[in-house]
Amino acid sequence: MKNKRVITMALGFVIFLSFSYVGYNYFKTKYNERSIVNESDFNEEKVPGELENNGKTLAKDITLYDENLNKVKLSDYKGKPVVMNFWASWCPPCKEEMPGFNEVVKKYKDEEVSILMVNLTDGQRETVDIAKKYIKDNGYNMKVLFDSDMNAAMSYNIISIPRTIFIDKDGYIAEDHKGLITKEELEKQIDLLRKS
Repeated sequence: MKNKRVITMALGFVIFLSFSYVGYNYFKTKYNERSIVNESDFNEEKVPGELENNGKTLAKDITLYDENLNKVKLSDYKGKPVVMNFWASWCPPCKEEMPGFNEVVKKYKDEEVSILMVNLTDGQRETVDIAKKYIKDNGYNMKVLFDSDMNAAMSYNIISIPRTIFIDKDGYIAEDHKGLITKEELEKQIDLLRKS
């Protein structure tokens, strides 16, 4: 009787593992299909987000909006390094690193590196007006783009902020920094981008 129970439990466990494996692969494929952005990427022959032979990942192209709600694509900045910082005005660590970003924007010319402050504009907790007011009230002079469609958040799997992604002039992700970044680390990464 005990052996029969053990065999039944073992068989049940094997069936559970089989279903888990099949389900995982099914949902992984569905998630990856949903995550792929069907827009032009930095290099037409390469698939964005996939690891290349050189060990780098090609950045996914995204569509954002400027303060006048004109569409702006990441690929518009092709040919020069890009720093993308994801933030929101309700996020304390984001607010803590803002003065450093503002100083760095003043230091580097836009021809050298594009620093894009990507606001996660969900339309509820964070709106374009709330973000613009925060920037204005603090006297910041940065290029703010709005992720109103949550296109960037989905493409780059943003689950926590702040997050800063450094992209080289060829469109590859050079560094993906999660969490608060110091002004010194920001400048160090920008200098590495400019030299590559």
